Amino acid sequence: MYTTALAIMLLTLCMPSMAATRQDTLKADTADFCIDINYMMPQRYPTRAVNDFSLCLKNDTVISHLPYMGQAHRSTYGNTDGLNFKLPITNKSVKSGKKGKTIIKFTCKHSTDTYDFKIEIYPDGGAYINLTPSYADRIGYKGEWK
Repeated sequence: MYTTALAIMLLTLCMPSMAATRQDTLKADTADFCIDINYMMPQRYPTRAVNDFSLCLKNDTVISHLPYMGQAHRSTYGNTDGLNFKLPITNKSVKSGKKGKTIIKFTCKHSTDTYDFKIEIYPDGGAYINLTPSYADRIGYKGEWK
């Protein structure tokens, strides 16, 4: 009985420090990772399975190779790149969410558009990307992060 109570007390004291270490490690990992996209979820169209698409964060740069379906609210003359770009990011924030989820928000500016990203990373390896272009429909992506 005494050893069980002692073990529970020690475990209770160690739990907050283990959780803080896991979150610190996850925050450090968010500087450099890639998400392989499995599904795209356009605002006006049905969800579609996709492959060979990804989004990578390398320090303060985003490398986007994403599909897009949606309506543009302004024409972008001469922009044939779509969502294939390598751009510096600004306004990056990383915070912890519920159930071990990590939320990363940032903005990047292309010559013709500004993109707001919200990435949710789950402890099981899943990821969700919410992309909001300034002059087009919002789109979501589901995938797995490495």
